[in-house]
Amino acid sequence: MSIPNPNFSHKSVAKSFTNSLMAENQLIDSLTSHISLYHSHSLSPNANRNPHPRSSILKWFSSLTIHQRQAHLTIIESKFTQLLIQMIGKLRTKGHGFFIILPDLPSRDPPYLPNLCYKKSRGLLSRVSESNETERWILECTRLFNSREGEKIDGCSCSTDCLDCVTVSEDFVGNMDRFVDTMDKVSKGEFLRGEETELGADWVEFDWLKAQGYYSIEAFVANRVEVALRLAWLNSNNGKKRGVKLKEKVNAAGVAANVYWRKKGCVDWWRNLDTAMRRKVLTTIFGKAAKSLFELFGEGNFKSSPDKSKDKPSACGRRKKGRTRSMKRQNPLPKSPVDEQSFDKRSKVP
Repeated sequence: MSIPNPNFSHKSVAKSFTNSLMAENQLIDSLTSHISLYHSHSLSPNANRNPHPRSSILKWFSSLTIHQRQAHLTIIESKFTQLLIQMIGKLRTKGHGFFIILPDLPSRDPPYLPNLCYKKSRGLLSRVSESNETERWILECTRLFNSREGEKIDGCSCSTDCLDCVTVSEDFVGNMDRFVDTMDKVSKGEFLRGEETELGADWVEFDWLKAQGYYSIEAFVANRVEVALRLAWLNSNNGKKRGVKLKEKVNAAGVAANVYWRKKGCVDWWRNLDTAMRRKVLTTIFGKAAKSLFELFGEGNFKSSPDKSKDKPSACGRRKKGRTRSMKRQNPLPKSPVDEQSFDKRSKVP
């Protein structure tokens, strides 16, 4: 009769199997990431491969002014902006890593963003990412703002939940050679290559982004910048708009450009004001904000509760009150001139 080993239970077997499976998955993830890194650095882009519509778009884009380029690359999309904020939060709390989004599996809570998968980078992957100045420059040149900012003073908010627009800085599009070179490096030479077959989708991912598997936040932004550039080119050149969704996206690109110009007008107006006028504007804004806060919180604190005024005095309270009144009538005390004078002064106070 064999004696069972108490140290070799079913729970320990299941635990060791789970740990080995997790270690195997981590090894596979690390191996695929390193293969992707090697593939991206060893692949030389072919500049002559499928140049259309790249040459036409870049020729049109280079003919614009810097601010016109910023306007056409402005993205007004709340879900994309909020997802980008989530990515930034992950990087700040957990360190550098890579992402992949799952549009088919949205979150259960509003605004129903796609599920975001995060994988922390370690070792060689982390060192390569930290030394990649090109990708860091993309994120540094990204700007977020609220499309409805400034419409109402009462509606102003500093919460990141109100941010729904993304644009780029002047430095990002000021030099066309650097802009194209940056986008080529992030996309592995596939920037503006191929046809715009999926521009009408909600979450467009070009083939160069899908080939990376887990991608960086900079690649995610560059992918969306290319989408905005293609849509702006279709809107400005009356290109072929196949499908209802694509027409809606193209029209939204025009709206985003108008939002940028309105935002720029507000910023330019503020910069042109002198110090005295800025002080007056801020005083007016703070005064209205303080009035709103007082109406919101002050009235509730200073008003007495209506329940207390409606309470009826009890029988015991009535007897005590009557007893004190009778005592005051029986023993009246003469008032001094000083008391009368002070009472008269207090009664005249409004």
